[in-house]
Amino acid sequence: MELYQIRYCLAVAETLNFTRAAERCFVSQPALTKAIQKLEDALGGLLFDRSKVAVSLTDFGRSMLPSLQQIYAATSQTRELARRLQRDRAESVRVGIICTIDLNAIFPAFLAFQHAFPKADIQFREGSMEALIDALDKGDIDVALLASPFAIARRFSGPVLYTEDFVVAHGPAHRFGQRAALSLTDLQGEAYCQRSLCEFSLYIERVMAERGVDVKVVQQTPREDWVQTMVRAGVGVAFMAESTALSGGLSFSRVPDARFAREVRAMVLGDRPHSGAVDQLLGFLPGFDWSHIPCLKKPDATG
Repeated sequence: MELYQIRYCLAVAETLNFTRAAERCFVSQPALTKAIQKLEDALGGLLFDRSKVAVSLTDFGRSMLPSLQQIYAATSQTRELARRLQRDRAESVRVGIICTIDLNAIFPAFLAFQHAFPKADIQFREGSMEALIDALDKGDIDVALLASPFAIARRFSGPVLYTEDFVVAHGPAHRFGQRAALSLTDLQGEAYCQRSLCEFSLYIERVMAERGVDVKVVQQTPREDWVQTMVRAGVGVAFMAESTALSGGLSFSRVPDARFAREVRAMVLGDRPHSGAVDQLLGFLPGFDWSHIPCLKKPDATG
């Protein structure tokens, strides 16, 4: 017994005319007649008396009609409820964040977004630049917060959220401790903690090599918290984004003669259709006020 068979039966019971019932159900009369015959076979009795000029319900049909009406109404209500729940359910947005971005810096933006769009369900994932680009390509994430000193493949697109400078972080007792600014050459021979997953590491080290600055790499790790601990303990210095240094409570100095700055973008795979929640996120984040961390500057606020 199928729902469409019950719908056809109810239409005939109301119109007492197979032709008008077929028109109401937008099917041909033979198709409607065949469906009702199948319903009668399933129920084990004739629902309509077709022997007279006018169609009428049989005694069996009159007995079955209330149950068929109830089944059809209940099923229709259930389907409508399911559709409403589908419309109202939270849309998941899978966001990848490069591991060098401090979550304390960006999390307020996502909290504000979820307040503005409560049906959006944000799922976070951390990874390196390479891992997140691969995840975007595979469709494992919808949006990635990325930054790179090198050109990102054209198949990815997205707005700039903010820019921030890189600084040289050091321990409080370090000889740079009282210096707000350094020259890149001041790093000559310095013990250096290398952040192996930093998207700017290769670029910064290339610039230092071009300037003839040779640092002594004493530690190398992909862990941002480990680098912060080692720098704080005076093991060495490290280039890092200013927000990362602030979050770690580190002392730092700027390097005006070698200003490294990153643009953080919310990137998507350009030719992939996006959900409404993804479009809402891409529209919301660029307008967010990042002033809770002064070192994060909107693109139009940078010089």
